[in-house]
Amino acid sequence: MRLFNFFKNKGKSKPAKKVKKEKPSDHELAFAQVILNIIGPTVEKHDFVLHNKEIKKYSTTIIWRKKKQYVKVNSTTYPRDYPYHYNIIVGEGNSDDFLEYDWNSVAIWALARVTNPEIDVASYNFPYDEQQVKPSVEIAHKHLLTYGMTFLNGDLTIFNEARKMINKDREPYKIHSLGKYGKYETTDEPKSVEQKKKYS
Repeated sequence: MRLFNFFKNKGKSKPAKKVKKEKPSDHELAFAQVILNIIGPTVEKHDFVLHNKEIKKYSTTIIWRKKKQYVKVNSTTYPRDYPYHYNIIVGEGNSDDFLEYDWNSVAIWALARVTNPEIDVASYNFPYDEQQVKPSVEIAHKHLLTYGMTFLNGDLTIFNEARKMINKDREPYKIHSLGKYGKYETTDEPKSVEQKKKYS
């Protein structure tokens, strides 16, 4: 459950600070290149087109889109996110707005569990060892072909079932804000309430 803090700004807002562009780490660069070489041709063969590629010091996000469908690969090696991992994600709808894509998508492991509840597929350990990048991504690619092929072909039946399975027990995000009587209140974030109803 995510908790957002919202505070009312008094007076004029300060000008936005310029965000310094991160230099990608060698680990993330190597990972992204293998993803593009192995996952890219498969999804592009099914008419998905590269939509976004963002490689940072501690993360990689690569997205391909086909109309409303999308395939996303994201990794995190942020120190606070240990154990470091990555996922192949499939979704339908907005792939750029967090409050949308966090509800309209599922990881490949969710498709696997719908297909076979006994299957042992989860997030993938991020391959820090350069020699392990290709073997790791090849396993993820195999899972995409095994459990995500119907999605790639435009059949969303298993995908919709997996998305409903994931979202039905989730709570909407929470907003913690100062109420009109000077006390902090926690309420459901409206957009996530809407998304839960839509995708559960």
